[in-house]
Amino acid sequence: MDSQESLQKLQVDQSLDLRGVERVAGYAKARERLQAMTENHILELYLDEGESLRSIPFGLRADGHEIVVSEPANPGVRLLVRKRTLIT
Repeated sequence: MDSQESLQKLQVDQSLDLRGVERVAGYAKARERLQAMTENHILELYLDEGESLRSIPFGLRADGHEIVVSEPANPGVRLLVRKRTLIT
């Protein structure tokens, strides 16, 4: 199975539309949602292009989560984020 095929089989466990939400509040909502999810589950995020797209994925990766998919949505961008626990 190639990587494209495996990405198509990803199951979205929860979805969160943050388009129109200020970036700090958007990051807080995404982080809170991921904290409530089970390890390896997938959160589908919709973000506006611009500052939110530059900062929210960066913050989620810093928290240890994995950005699995980033693709255009109309409008904005769709991300699939795999919940991971950062081991410190």
